[in-house]
Amino acid sequence: MAFVKNVVKANFYKDSLQLMQLSEEAKKLPGVKDAAVVMGTSTNKELLERLGLLTKEGREAAESDMLIAVMTDDQSRLDPLITEVEALLTRPAPAKAEAFTSVDEALKALPDADLAVVSIPGEYARDVVKRLLDSGVHVHLFSDHVPHEDEVFLKKYASERGLFVLGPGAGTSIIGGKAIAFANVVNRGRVGIAAAAGTGLQEVSVLVSRAGSGVSEGLGIGGGDVKAYVGGIMAIDAIKALENDDRTDVVCFVSKPPSPDTLDKIMGYIEGQTKKKYVICFLGKKKYEVKSSLKDRMFSTKSLHVASEEAVRFAEGSKAQAMISKITMPLTEIERVAAEVSRPLKPEQQFIRGLYTGGTLTYETMLLLTELFGGVHSNAPLDEEFKLADSYKSEGHTLVDLGEEEFTAGRAHPMIDPTVRKLRLVDEAKDPSVAVVIMDVVLGYGSNRDPAGAMVPAIREAKAIAKAGGRELPILAHVCGTDEDPQPLTEQVEKLKREGVVVLPTNALMAVVAALVATRGMLAEDVKKEVFKEFLGV
Repeated sequence: MAFVKNVVKANFYKDSLQLMQLSEEAKKLPGVKDAAVVMGTSTNKELLERLGLLTKEGREAAESDMLIAVMTDDQSRLDPLITEVEALLTRPAPAKAEAFTSVDEALKALPDADLAVVSIPGEYARDVVKRLLDSGVHVHLFSDHVPHEDEVFLKKYASERGLFVLGPGAGTSIIGGKAIAFANVVNRGRVGIAAAAGTGLQEVSVLVSRAGSGVSEGLGIGGGDVKAYVGGIMAIDAIKALENDDRTDVVCFVSKPPSPDTLDKIMGYIEGQTKKKYVICFLGKKKYEVKSSLKDRMFSTKSLHVASEEAVRFAEGSKAQAMISKITMPLTEIERVAAEVSRPLKPEQQFIRGLYTGGTLTYETMLLLTELFGGVHSNAPLDEEFKLADSYKSEGHTLVDLGEEEFTAGRAHPMIDPTVRKLRLVDEAKDPSVAVVIMDVVLGYGSNRDPAGAMVPAIREAKAIAKAGGRELPILAHVCGTDEDPQPLTEQVEKLKREGVVVLPTNALMAVVAALVATRGMLAEDVKKEVFKEFLGV
C-alpha cells in the first residue's frame, strides 16, 4: 500500500527548471516511491491527481503556492521524507558560473560582451533589454508574454542603433557557430537562416548539417516579428545582416504566414534589395509564388523538409543531390515502410495521434495532414472548428502541441520535462481507434539530457496496454538533432529503435508515413501526388 502526503508552502516561488531538478532529487531519496515539487497551478494539480500524488491539502494550493508531494510504502517515513525535501529547497545552489546581481554589474565584469540572453518574466523585460541596448549589446530575448508595445519599442530602438533584439519568445539562434537557448550543434557552412519559428530553425539547420552542408548564422527573430503589430522589423534587419555576411551564400527565411503587409514588406525587400540566393519557407495553406524573373535565385516552399533540400541544392551545386539523399527517402521506400508498419493493424485502428514538443513541427505536420484529410484536431489548430474541446482528450486525427501554455503553466517546457507526454502516450494506448502515434524528439542544448531514454518506460507501457487489448501500437518518431549534440543523435535513435519505434529522417517524412499507415495506403492518387511533391519534393 502506498501513502501520500502533500505540504503547501504559501507564496513560495521557484522557477519550473529549479522545481524539476528538485523533483528529480526528491525521487532519489531512500524510501521515496514517487515525488514532485511544483507550483500549485491547475495543470500541475491535474498531473499530480493522475499520478496519485494529490491530497486534499494539495487541491487547495493556489497558483502562487509551492506544493510538495511525496509517496512512500512506509507511512512512518512520510514526515521525515517531507522534511528532507524541504531541506533541498533551502540548500544553497552550487556555483556553476560567475553570478551577478544586476545588469550593470555584469556589463562591468564583461566589458567586451556583445550578446546577452534575457529570460525573465515578460512584463519586466523592457527595462533590462533597453539597458543592454544602451550599452551596445545585442539581445536574444527568450522571455514570453512581453507586451506588444514593449516589443515594438525595443525592436525599433535596437534597429535604429544597428543592434538585434531576437525575440521575444526566441527559442533558438546559432550565432558565431554557437548554439543559443534551444539549439543544436551543426556544421558551419554557407547557409544563413532567419526564422520566426524556433523548431523550424532547428529542423532546417539540423537537416542542412546532416546532409553535409552547414550553417553560417541562425537568427531566431521570434514569432511576433512577422505579425502586423511589429511589421517585420527584425526580419528585415536579419535579412540585411545575412545579405552582407561574407560567410553566407544562401539565405533561408522560415516563418508561419506573415500578416499581408509584413509579407509584402519582407518579399519586397528580398526581391528588390538583395542579390544572394534565397529559400522562402512560409508554413501556410498557400505557397508564396516567386516571380518568374527571380526563379534562378529564389525558391518558395511551405515545407521544412523541402526548404532544407533546396538550401543544400543552392549552396552545394553539383554535389547537392548525393548529399540530399542522406536526409530523405525515395517514394518506394516510404510506401514499403508504411505498408510494413500498417500490416498488423485492426480495421478499427484508423487515427493518427501526434504528441509534439515543437510548435513549428506540429504546424508543419498539421498542414500536411489537413491537405490529405481535410481537417485535424488540435489544441492549436489551423481552423478553430477543429479545436479540441479538452486539450487532454483526442478526437479523430489529433496533433497536440505540448509546448502550449495550458501544458506549461508552472512547468518546464516538454523538451525538458517529458512527464505530460509520457502520461498522454499511455492514454492514447488505451484508445482502440488509434492506428499510429507520432512524436518529435528534439536534441540540443536546453533540451532534456536523454529525451529518448526518458520516454522508454512510457513506450513500453503503451505497447503493453495495446498488446493486452489484442492490438499493436505503432509509434513513429523523428529525432531532430546531430551526433555532435550533447545527446548524440545515433545513441538517441538506437534507444528508440530498440523499443520498436520507427525513426524517420525528417518531420515531414514521419507525417507522410503516418498518413499512409492510418489509411493503409489508400490515399487519393491525385491528392497524394500533389501533397508529397509539395512537402517532400518527390
